[in-house]
Amino acid sequence: MLLVVVIVLIAAVFAAAGAIWWRSHTKFVESRKEHWFKAFAAERGGTFDSGVPSDARAVPTFGVLHPSGRPLAGSTHTTWVEFRHRDRAVIAVDAQEPYRHFDDHTYFRDIHVTQVQVPPSPEVRITAGQGVAVPSAPRLAAELSRWLAANPRFAGRDVVVAHGSARTWAQGCATRQNVVAEAGYLADLADRLPEGLWGVSDGAS
Repeated sequence: MLLVVVIVLIAAVFAAAGAIWWRSHTKFVESRKEHWFKAFAAERGGTFDSGVPSDARAVPTFGVLHPSGRPLAGSTHTTWVEFRHRDRAVIAVDAQEPYRHFDDHTYFRDIHVTQVQVPPSPEVRITAGQGVAVPSAPRLAAELSRWLAANPRFAGRDVVVAHGSARTWAQGCATRQNVVAEAGYLADLADRLPEGLWGVSDGAS
């Protein structure tokens, strides 16, 4: 009799845990489907993707998921919106990235990425407080360093120009204010970068 009671209690615990998981998962899916990007895309005539695998997936015209350069196309559990800002294509991404805590467990933190479409160019990395690097084109790096010194406004954020986009990122979820502000910042940067950058092959020296 005691064994039966124990089995019933264990089954009840598993059923309760399953119900809690299902409810939280359903809320997660619903929150992604109702992300503010959806209304924003409608306002701007843009494209919204909830990141929910069961939904019909939109296809971005350019861009990456993460500042590391991982592709955006085909990613899952990543919400993004593509729209136009000041005549430039923009993609804003809400995602999560894993990190190790001091207790050696893996946790996830929110990260958002904003990127504007730009012409082909070598990879350019602007690191806040450290300057600019162009791994494949040292001569161009020197020119861009002089340009950055003359335009200190653009030395305050981490930016990568590569894969046909100029992108910046920060921890935390995207908001309307930071997406629009970051899109404007990147558009200004792309408009002011030296003309010699654009159209240079990635093997330039």
